[in-house]
Amino acid sequence: MNLKKLVIIQDILGTSYKSKNEHLFFCPFCKHHKKKMSVNIDRDVFKCWICDTKGGISYLVKRFGTSENQYQWELITQKIDMSSIETMFENKPEAPKQTIALPKEYICLAKKGLPYSAREPFVYLATRGVSRRDILYFKIGYCETGPYKKRIIIPSFNEDGDCDYFIARSYGTDWLKYKNPPISKNIIFNDLFIDWDNPVTLVEGMFDALKIENSIPLLGSTLNEKTKLFKKLVTRQSKIYVGLDHDVISKSLKVISTMIEYGLKVYRLDTSKIEDIGSVTKQEAEYLKENSTPMNVENMLKLQWRN
Repeated sequence: MNLKKLVIIQDILGTSYKSKNEHLFFCPFCKHHKKKMSVNIDRDVFKCWICDTKGGISYLVKRFGTSENQYQWELITQKIDMSSIETMFENKPEAPKQTIALPKEYICLAKKGLPYSAREPFVYLATRGVSRRDILYFKIGYCETGPYKKRIIIPSFNEDGDCDYFIARSYGTDWLKYKNPPISKNIIFNDLFIDWDNPVTLVEGMFDALKIENSIPLLGSTLNEKTKLFKKLVTRQSKIYVGLDHDVISKSLKVISTMIEYGLKVYRLDTSKIEDIGSVTKQEAEYLKENSTPMNVENMLKLQWRN
């Protein structure tokens, strides 16, 4: 089987030479003039020693292989093809980055000399386990008047530092918990603060994200090959933890399955005994992360049978 895999990889990347248990190829990412990308077929991983790009071999096949290469690879590995792989990395004209102004009534809770009206949102945030550090770091604020009256405002900043979305959560008596701006959610919430060189945790909402370092909320959206977040996760080959609410287990399975197909390493947090990540302390959330389950086909099936 390894020989068949090697034939497919060589058809995609060209000739190689063997060094111990690895095969060395020219790197298709940095295009270095020497063969500096190691491929270990036994472990199903690759790494370029020049640009440090690394991940699962399946990703290489899907990223650079033809439809026939992908089909032959699936026959050997028994992995299902994701039909949109050919269009996922097309060089399309980049759309203008989405930006939005914060409400004019927005008051940042990190600033000095706050009005008395700030007391109520402070109390609400304290009940949600949000610290002063969180408020300062994420520039959390509130609106006392206007369209977002009596709502906590949590801005999202893109990688350039521009605001591209914000969460508006009621802390008053409004029956509508969230009243977010009517613009696209196809963003990477607070991309500015994400360390892409370390594992990333995917959670449901922003109050969940405040409990685990380096987290990204999906904001109720799905995750697929067309979303900016998914494309960046695949491109960066990030190690991913999934901590979605237990009542959306089917959504979790779909998200996990899609990422596994692209060669990503995925771990699932067991949220079956809690309301959501946002309802526990940061220490409890970290415990869930430390005791997460590595996801593979076998564990996926077990999870489906139990639910």
